[in-house]
Amino acid sequence: MGHVLYRMSYSSIIRESEDLGAGLFDSNFNTLCESDSTPMHIGSIPAYLRGIDETLHDPWQPGDIVIHNHPYYGASHSPDIAAVAPVFYHGELVGYSANTAHHVDIGAATPGLIIDVPDVFAEGMLFKGVKLYEGGKLNRALWQFIETNTRVPSQVMGDIEAQVASAELGVKRFIELLDQYGKDVVFAATEQLMDYSERMLRRQIAAIPDGEYRAEGFLDDDGRNRKQPLPVKVAVRIKGDSAEVDLTGSAPQVPTAFNVPFEGSTKVACYFAFRALLLDTATTSEHVPQNEGSFRPIKVIAPKGTIFNPEYPAAAEARFNQIQRVVDCIAKALAPVIPEKVTAGSSADVSAIAYSGVRPDGQYWIFIEVNEGACGGRPHSDGPDTIEELMRNTRNNPIEDLGMHLPLLCDRYELRDDVMPGAGRHRGGIGVIKVQRYLTPGFLTHEADRA
Repeated sequence: MGHVLYRMSYSSIIRESEDLGAGLFDSNFNTLCESDSTPMHIGSIPAYLRGIDETLHDPWQPGDIVIHNHPYYGASHSPDIAAVAPVFYHGELVGYSANTAHHVDIGAATPGLIIDVPDVFAEGMLFKGVKLYEGGKLNRALWQFIETNTRVPSQVMGDIEAQVASAELGVKRFIELLDQYGKDVVFAATEQLMDYSERMLRRQIAAIPDGEYRAEGFLDDDGRNRKQPLPVKVAVRIKGDSAEVDLTGSAPQVPTAFNVPFEGSTKVACYFAFRALLLDTATTSEHVPQNEGSFRPIKVIAPKGTIFNPEYPAAAEARFNQIQRVVDCIAKALAPVIPEKVTAGSSADVSAIAYSGVRPDGQYWIFIEVNEGACGGRPHSDGPDTIEELMRNTRNNPIEDLGMHLPLLCDRYELRDDVMPGAGRHRGGIGVIKVQRYLTPGFLTHEADRA
């Protein structure tokens, strides 16, 4: 499903960077399996499904495709639109095939990325459990609405078509599996696999001494109120084979889009942190399937009205730097008790840039670039250089592809040598320098931190 999605997409953020996720789910919204892609996406889809369940007016029927991106109903943030197809077997709804992908522009106040906006409505088009296809028939009015309300309709509509194809493939393969093995066998197996993944993570958590472990940091500012740092406070409580992440004490919600959707992003970051630290495939000899079981041992707390659990209708589009910092702080908090499993501090932000402009024919062009950071030194080796660390896992966009499609040229792209990497027995990773040059007048939005 993930392969079909990125191979069929038009925008570089999906086609090259692979900013996407795909998976199969049972009728209770449990993740049964997932694509190897961006952790942010796949971990959020169960929350999307719960949001759709809350907002979908008409019952599911075969051939439906629902789109959904509302950050207060489970979405990771509004540019990440989910496409969900129901799986019916002998007339019974038994599960879902779903994917999400970051769309290059959904008609927000500024092209590509937004930060300094007043509320969620300024983020662009919002979809709450809306049927794009009903019983296999395209909703042409909705299709035209989306096409009319994005600056780059050819890319966005092509990407949505790719998502539909990916979801339909998942339905087809799911039904083939049920035909081959039978419904009872398949779902008994999925329950066993989820229980197994849960046991494996609980076993790792149980090996950590009980106690409360704390770490904190700060974010530069909210993008409007400059030089007013925002505290990030993380308490990790280990009790037996369960873990609790408490973000109490972190900054109150802010008046810009620098807030984090709780269900679709905050919780997912905490799930990811434990899976990455304790079930890393490079350090774990036993294969642990990626499914709902790895979410169950983790509880997440973030008080309402704070940056990690904002109250509607606060904007919440620019949320990635914050969750990167949460993951880094979880690692920092646990470092004293699992030193062999953590790195030193990583770049723990995202340098995402939306370049845009208007062509001579009046058509917009938009390019979203996710720049690399680096990891801190590891227990037995140096930190990796210039890599999409922690929650990102996206790929870079080839500069040749950039020059072929856009009035933008990359003049410089290299490991930086103006600052020595972090000192230690094993050094931290080296960062990146990139210089892009506009060939025409243009516009830029930059979402970043740790400046």
